[in-house]
Order: sequence, then structure tokens, then C-alpha cells
Amino acid sequence: MRSIVSLVLILTCSFQLLSQIAQTKMSLEDAEKMFLQNNLMLLAKQYNISAKQALIIQSKSYPNPTFNADINVIDPQNHKYFHIDSSGQKSFQVQQLILLGGKRKTEIDLAKQNKILAESEFSELLRNLKFQLTQAYYTINSERTIIQNYDKQLQILDTIISAYKIQSDKGNIPLKDIIRLKSVYIKLDGNRAELAADYSEQQKQLKLLIQINQEVIPVVSDDSYKNYVDLKPLNDLQTLALANRPDLKIADESAIISALILKREKKQAIPDIAVNTSYDQRGGAFRNQVNAGVTLPIPILNTNRGNIKAAEFDKKEMDLYVTGKKLEVELDIQHAWINMQRNIKEYNKVILLFNEEFSQVNKGVNDNFQQRNISILEFVDFVESYNESLADFERIKKQLALSAAKINYVTATKIY
Repeated sequence: MRSIVSLVLILTCSFQLLSQIAQTKMSLEDAEKMFLQNNLMLLAKQYNISAKQALIIQSKSYPNPTFNADINVIDPQNHKYFHIDSSGQKSFQVQQLILLGGKRKTEIDLAKQNKILAESEFSELLRNLKFQLTQAYYTINSERTIIQNYDKQLQILDTIISAYKIQSDKGNIPLKDIIRLKSVYIKLDGNRAELAADYSEQQKQLKLLIQINQEVIPVVSDDSYKNYVDLKPLNDLQTLALANRPDLKIADESAIISALILKREKKQAIPDIAVNTSYDQRGGAFRNQVNAGVTLPIPILNTNRGNIKAAEFDKKEMDLYVTGKKLEVELDIQHAWINMQRNIKEYNKVILLFNEEFSQVNKGVNDNFQQRNISILEFVDFVESYNESLADFERIKKQLALSAAKINYVTATKIY
């Protein structure tokens, strides 16, 4: 029996040691710094911006000239092959396409706008991932505190149940009291297990975001929550959002791109010309003939009407989308502002009620129960109420922090 107990103790100590090695304390600022340095999705998105920059360079290129050569292979009259000397025949032509109607400038403008769009898409990805990071960070901090409280309560209950079991075996305590304590233990342990599962999932999300393989221990002081109790006026937040939201910029830039595409399609109806010069040794009207020519398509059968019409509809669609997006941004701000107001009010109220007296009373109740100064019903009622109060307090703090993060998110501005 002793060997089994020793083995359990060794394994427990080993697990605790490994947990300590695999843990790292981290402030939110440090987590955000690691996120910006290591996140693979951000790094991949940056390559997209570089690719769009390369397309700007490509759009500035002129069409390549074409070179044609025609030489004699069989001369049946003189019974010669490859008769290309001074008495034979050969001809050469160089042709250059000239784009008319400002097509090249439109392509350059379109490439530049696509790069701007890629930069806004990067900003939108950054905004979303940073919000996910903040959510995971504060959820981990809150759940960790509650789990630690559960562990303390479960340890105390385990000690009390063991002591009561001894007294029950001696006939000094009724069995129903032990059953009642065990029921409380099972309930707390079940709550802890459920919370621990979500805690593990949040840790996974945070690790993926900052690209580490260690358990993150948030460093959050209680005083830091006081930084979230001030709220800017709604109109100020809406102004910031309309100026800074990358998803709104994406909508605006997409509308500009649709307008440029329409412009390009209209210009496609303007025919381009090809100029050429040629040399013909003996095949023309004169020997050693040098010619010049122009090729111009006649826009009769295809005036690009279908593509122009499609581009017009796409532009109208994007214009309506931008209008709807602006309304969505305003409603996002309004919703976040109302939630922040409510959470500030709830936090200011509960911070006055929840203080060190709770911990002191909790310790006193545990001590008095072990000394049998209070009944089991009073003890159980207090334990359940205390755990619920602590969980609610942590929830309120977390919701305040997440509401502040939401304000930053919907305005795309570092307000808190």
C-alpha cells in the first residue's frame, strides 16, 4: 500500500514539475507582440501584398513587339534550296501594338487599387485575430482563477470528508452528513471539469495565435480593470469606426475597383492599332522593298457591350454594399457601446460588494465547520453561494475586459 502511495506522490510531483516547465507567464502586451512576430496567417497575408506590388510593376510593361521572318525553302525555278542570297528571296517584319484610349493607365490604376485592397484585407485579418487573442486571454485568466478556487474548495472538502468518514465509522456522525458533503464535492468537481475543458480549448486557441507550445499564464492585476470604466460618447466612436474600420475600407476599395473595371471595359471598345515595318527582298513590286503599315480592327461586330453591361451591374451592386456596410458599422458601434455601458455599471456595483471580507468569511466558515460550530446545511449553503459569487465576479470582470476589447474591435482603434 505504501509503495502505491509513494508512486502516486512521485507521479504527482513529476506532473507538477512538468507543468511548471511548460508554463509561461505573459501579459497581454507580450502576447500581442509574439502574435505579430510569429503568427503564420499574418506572415502569409504579407506575401499577398508583395504579390500585388509585383502586379503593379507588370501592369506598367508595354506589349512586346513581334518579329516575323519569311525565307525561301524551295526554289523550283532555279532548282535550289534555301535560296536566300542576293538573287533569292527573304522578307522580315517588325510589328508593335499601341494601346489607345488610356487602357494601360487604367490597368496600372487597377493594379494599384488591388494592392491597397490587399493591405486593407491584411488589416482586417489582423483586427479579427487580435480580438480572438484578447478573448482567449481574458477567458483563460477568468477560468484559471475559478478553477484554482474549485481546487481549494475540493481540497478542503476532501479533508473534511476523510475526517467525517472516520467519525462516521465510529458512530459519532450520521452517514447522511457524509453523503451530503460528497454530493457537494461531486457537483463542484463536475463544474471544475466542465470549466477545465473550455480552459484547455482556450489555451489551444491562444497557443495557435502566438505560435508557442507552452501553457500561457495571464498576468492581470485587479486594478487593470479600472482602466475600462470610462466610455467615450457614441458619436465619437462612430466617427472613429467610419474612418478606421478595415472592412469598411475593403467595401469602399472594392467599389473603386468595380468602377475601374467598368472604365476598363468601356476602353476595351476602343480599337488598338498595330504599326509595322517590313523588308522584302524580291517578293514585292520592287527589289529590296521597305514598307510600313498599320493594322486597325473595325469595331462593328464586337463593341464589348456585354462586358460593359455586366461591369455596370457589378458597380451598382458594390455601391449598395457600401451603403449597407456603413449602416452595419454604425449598428456594431451602437451595440458594443450599450453592452459596455451595462458592463461598466455592473462592475462598479459589484466591486464595492466583493472584497477581502469574502475570503475571510470563507476561511472562517471552513474552520468553524471543522470545529462543528455550524451545521452541515449552513456550511453547504455557504460553499455553494461563495463559489457562485466568485464565479460571477470573475465573469463580470471578464465581460468588462471583453467589452473594452469589443470597442477596440468595432472602432479598429486602440481606445483601451
